[in-house]
Amino acid sequence: MRDAAKRIVTLVGVLAGLTAVVSLAVGALLGSGLARALATGFYVVGCFLIVLGFFAGVRGPLRPRSSRDGEERDAVGGLFGIGVSSRGVRRATSEERADALGTAWLFLAIGLALIALGILADSRVGFV
Repeated sequence: MRDAAKRIVTLVGVLAGLTAVVSLAVGALLGSGLARALATGFYVVGCFLIVLGFFAGVRGPLRPRSSRDGEERDAVGGLFGIGVSSRGVRRATSEERADALGTAWLFLAIGLALIALGILADSRVGFV
């Protein structure tokens, strides 16, 4: 459990760092205040990850069937379960469903963490 927490904290830290660098660069190019640019970047990326988590979580119980030769071919849009497959569909295994829910919760948690960082960086909120 400790290793998993360490990996998640590392993931959030790297993503927050990349978001901060890109946000500050874009804010400097647009002439925006640095705190405002940082907060906006965290808000945008956090909201994007929450939406991504939602779509990963509402994926239905059906998956595209594999090809005749046994080779796995992803359907178009297969990440979110809306793909088109010429071989039909099959029911997802319990491992696939658990993986989809775990992915959704991960996106949601990281998105909420970035929004919390955005609130802390936002000069209009009054925490700073």
